[in-house]
Amino acid sequence: MASLPVGSVDYFLNKRHLPSSQVERVPDVEELEDEELDLGVVPSSLRSANFMPPGHDYGIFDSSLASVPSLQSPLFSPVYQELGRISTSKLAERSEKAEALRKKLLRNSNVLVVQGGYSGKKFIYDRLQSLGVNVTIMDGPDSFWKTEAEEGRLHGFIEIDFSETSTVFQRALENVAMVNTKFDAVTTYYEDAVPLATRLAYALGFDLNPVEACDIARNKRKTREALKASGLPSPAFYPIHSERDLDPAIKTVGFPAVLKPAYGAASLGVFKVEDADEAKRMYGEIMETLKPELDPIWTQGTEILMEEFYDGDEFDVDILLFEGKAVYAKLADNWKCWEPWFQETAGNMPSLLPEPAAQELIQLAVDSTLAVGFRYGAFHVEVKWTSRGPRLIEINARMGGVSVRSSNLEAWGVDLVDQHCMAMLKIPINPVVPEKGLKMQMSLGLLCPYDGKVTNDTWLEGIREDERVIFISYEKSVGETVNGPKETLPDWLGEVRALFQTKEEMVEFLESKIMTLQVPVEAKHEEDAIDAQFFLPMEHFPFAPSTYELTHQDGRNGGAC
Repeated sequence: MASLPVGSVDYFLNKRHLPSSQVERVPDVEELEDEELDLGVVPSSLRSANFMPPGHDYGIFDSSLASVPSLQSPLFSPVYQELGRISTSKLAERSEKAEALRKKLLRNSNVLVVQGGYSGKKFIYDRLQSLGVNVTIMDGPDSFWKTEAEEGRLHGFIEIDFSETSTVFQRALENVAMVNTKFDAVTTYYEDAVPLATRLAYALGFDLNPVEACDIARNKRKTREALKASGLPSPAFYPIHSERDLDPAIKTVGFPAVLKPAYGAASLGVFKVEDADEAKRMYGEIMETLKPELDPIWTQGTEILMEEFYDGDEFDVDILLFEGKAVYAKLADNWKCWEPWFQETAGNMPSLLPEPAAQELIQLAVDSTLAVGFRYGAFHVEVKWTSRGPRLIEINARMGGVSVRSSNLEAWGVDLVDQHCMAMLKIPINPVVPEKGLKMQMSLGLLCPYDGKVTNDTWLEGIREDERVIFISYEKSVGETVNGPKETLPDWLGEVRALFQTKEEMVEFLESKIMTLQVPVEAKHEEDAIDAQFFLPMEHFPFAPSTYELTHQDGRNGGAC
C-alpha cells in the first residue's frame, strides 16, 4: 500500500478542518500508478473562479426555465432507448443478474458532473469511466479536472467562471448548449455544487430531485421547519440574524444549546454553549469567521441557528432512493467528537448498535429525507440516539465523503458511486445486500491531542504491514505547527482504515497498535502533553456502552458481522 506525498494538491482551500483525504488525496490510493504517486504539487492560482458558494441565488431561476428544456431531450439518447426495451419489473429485481444488466446500461451514457471537487474525488470518475460512463466535468478554469480531460482521463470538460454567482446558472446552461454531447444525466458528488447541479438537471428536462428539496437540506433552519411540519422529531430552535435575536433565542431554546451556521459544513462554526454569557461570547467569535474571503461557503449567508443540544451518540445513515423509495439504508457508528468543537474522530461500519435502535435511526433518516422532498440518488444523513430516542442532525444531499464509499463497499458490497449514477440515469436501482455485514471497516482520524510542532512524519510505518490495514495517510509534515482541542478544532495528524471480523478484534487492534503509538508532536506547553487524552476521546464506541444500552439495560449487544 502506498500513500500520496504530503502537499499533492490541486488547490488548497481547507478552512473546514477536514482530513486531507477528503480534499486532496485519492481514497482508493492502491489504484494509482507509481508515476501518479510522484506527481507532487499541481500548480493552481487559487482564483475564486474555481470556487462556488453552495446554495447561492444563481440568478432568476424560474423565469429562465421556460425555453430551456428544448436544449436537451433525454428521450432520444441511447441509454433511454435501451431502458424502453427492458421490462421495468425485470430490471428492478434484487438479483446479481439484474445488477449486471443495470450496469450494462451505464455503458456509453453521457453524464455531466457539476464541479468535480478536489482531486481526492478522482476515484469516483475513474470508477464511472471503468463502467463505460462518459464523464464530462463542469468546473473552473484552473481546475484539476481540466488537466485530466486534456490528458484523456475524462470524456470532456466544460469551463465556467464561478465568481459571478448572479449569472452562473444562465451561463452554465449556455455552455452546456454549446457542446456536442447529448447528456443523459446531470449530477454532482460534491457538496458545494448540489444546488447548481439540481437546477441544471431540472432545466434540461430531468425529473429527479426538486430544487426546493436541495435548498431545504442546505439550510439547517429550513430542514428543522420541514421536519416539524411533517410531524417528525425536531429540536427547539431559533434563527439568529443579529445580536438582538440572542435573548429571545436563549429564552426559547434554553441550555445546554448549540450555535451553528445555517449554511455551514464540516462542523464549521459549531459550538456547544452552557449559559447566556458563553452563548453571547461564542456568537461574536463565530461571526468573525463567517467571511467569504475565509471560505466561499459564507457568500450564501451568515444566519446562525441556536438549537437545543442533543445528548447521546452520533451515527450516519447512507441511503439510496429510487422513485421516492429507500432501496438501501445502512447505519455506521460515529465515535465521540471533540467537544465543544464537534470535530469528528472515528467510526465503524456496520454499526455495533442493537438492532431495534439501529432500525429506528434508519427509519428516521429515511423519513426525514423523504419529508424534505428527495426522490433519487445517494444521501448521507447524520442522526443521534438520544435519551429521548432518535433525532436528526442534518441531511447531506450527496454521497458522503472521506471513507463513506469504502465503508459501504467493504461492509455491504454496495458501491454508492455506481448506484447514485444509475439513479440519476433513472435506471431502477436495487442493490444486492447480504443479510450480515461482510467485514467491519474502522476509519480512524488521529487528531492532535495538544498544541505543538510535528517532529515525525513516518510515525505510522509500524502498523503499515498489518494485513488488516487497508489505508494510511500522513496529514502533516515535520516542522508544521498543529493545534490540539484546548482552544480550537484539533488538526488531523493521520488517518488509518482497517478491516475486522468482530468488535473484539477491532478493540484489540486499537489497544495494541494505535494506543501504543508515540504522538509525533513536541508540545508547545509541557503540561498540556501531560494532561492530554491520546488522539481521540475513549468514552465512546467501541470502548463504552452506547446511550441506547445505558437506557435499555436489557438490550443485547449488537454484533457487527
